[in-house]
Amino acid sequence: MMNEFIHVTWNDIDELLDIVHEKIESPIDKIVGISRGGLIPGVMLSHRLGAGFEPLEWQTRDGHFKDTIKANNFNKNLNGTLFVDDICDSGKTITQIKEIIPDSRWAVLHQKADLELDFVGQRLYNENRWLIYPWEKI
Repeated sequence: MMNEFIHVTWNDIDELLDIVHEKIESPIDKIVGISRGGLIPGVMLSHRLGAGFEPLEWQTRDGHFKDTIKANNFNKNLNGTLFVDDICDSGKTITQIKEIIPDSRWAVLHQKADLELDFVGQRLYNENRWLIYPWEKI
């Protein structure tokens, strides 16, 4: 049963955020963390960058609420804005938000889906195990 999961540690999170942070060249003024998984890495990255933080609720797995009104408001000024999520698993969340905010830039800790993203900590193509982050319980 343990082989069905990858347990991500806080040290892993720090290392992945360092990788993402090193790749960012343009100034970032605001991080938008995708609720729920992107909130903690989003806040952590905002501290590293000295940027503001704002959450965006968008549920595709644990509910169905999508804050499209707030998402539409981000289109008004995307300069210096970076959207952050923990994982791009199926790509559904990012794809849906990009339909509303086509010019959004994205950072994720882990990427499984074959999408074009701006900043990726680690690519996990062909990895079927579920990732358990330190802030989650199974």
